[in-house]
Amino acid sequence: MKHACTAARLFFIAGSTICMTAFAENESFETPALEHVLTVRADIDAPIVMGRTPQGQRRVIPIAGGTFEGPSMKGTIMPGGEDWQAIRVDGVTLLDARYALRTDDGTIIRVHNRVLIDPPAQNAAAGTKPYVRSSVEFEAPVGKYDWLNKGIFVGTLTADTTRKPPLVTLRFFKVR
Repeated sequence: MKHACTAARLFFIAGSTICMTAFAENESFETPALEHVLTVRADIDAPIVMGRTPQGQRRVIPIAGGTFEGPSMKGTIMPGGEDWQAIRVDGVTLLDARYALRTDDGTIIRVHNRVLIDPPAQNAAAGTKPYVRSSVEFEAPVGKYDWLNKGIFVGTLTADTTRKPPLVTLRFFKVR
């Protein structure tokens, strides 16, 4: 019985290797493209500092409102959202924002945006910008905006803290 199991394993490994080799030889990779779907301009309130945790320095930034617009939709950001942030010991900041959009036709869309901000190294050249990228998940009712439930979305973020109230601009793209 022991030899039968060993033979079966070898047969499985050999078959898997042949299949993977054949797939790799015939495989052609498609480079994804990005399609702009939405620009969000969010008004934020002052940060509320939670303090140091095992995940880093924590704070929450209330999302007070704002607007959004894209090729096929526009509307407002509903007040009451939150952006929970963790500033790690290596200087990277992780954002976990949850808020809701209300389109001009009254549809409510849930947004969950995760952002990674990696500041330039201390010895980086002057003018070097931080790496700021996000992955975003939408949840929309079935119907006109259902396409938001069926894609992978990524984004960029910039902040204007000189403005009162501060403004965060996010640009979201669908991966094609």
